[in-house]
Amino acid sequence: MEGAESRGAGEATASYGRAVVYEEKLPRRWTVATLLVLGVWVAYQGSILLPEDRTVWFVILGSSAFLAVVFNAVPISKRVYHRIHIRDGQLTVGRATIPVESLAADSLREAREQPTEAEFVASLASRSREELAELRRASRTTRPPRVMGGGWSVPMGMDQIMVETVRGEPLLIATHDREALLDALTRAHRVEGC
Repeated sequence: MEGAESRGAGEATASYGRAVVYEEKLPRRWTVATLLVLGVWVAYQGSILLPEDRTVWFVILGSSAFLAVVFNAVPISKRVYHRIHIRDGQLTVGRATIPVESLAADSLREAREQPTEAEFVASLASRSREELAELRRASRTTRPPRVMGGGWSVPMGMDQIMVETVRGEPLLIATHDREALLDALTRAHRVEGC
């Protein structure tokens, strides 16, 4: 997957004790496909309508631009709020930046054991009503994690990991490649901790 491409630079530098570099690439297929379809549609309509019906063509062009923004709102949001970089010992998710050394090493190890979204949903489906009620009560007493980068929850199509800072603040990080991110965070934490 695309996350595999993002590992290369971090692996080469970690062995020499330099800072780990990681950048998560966001998928672009949906954006390219929607823009291509809308572009072909506008060009086809232009070949039929231009030059006589310019006004109708401009209406089609404007409505296609509006549809492009609507269809790509989630990818644009992911690019602004959930783009992940690790450079110079700093973890940046969207517009939020924290030092990697401020993450608890235990929480990085525990994050590997966390179930994926599909595994979590499957485990909830297998629970009884009483167990679900008890889980709801317990979740109300705990402090919800802060979503790094902003937003109310993890966007569609993204996985999540929950880590804690050394001060005990829970953080939720939305990612497309959970294993690559955890590997990079673990390597960066070790390099910075030395």
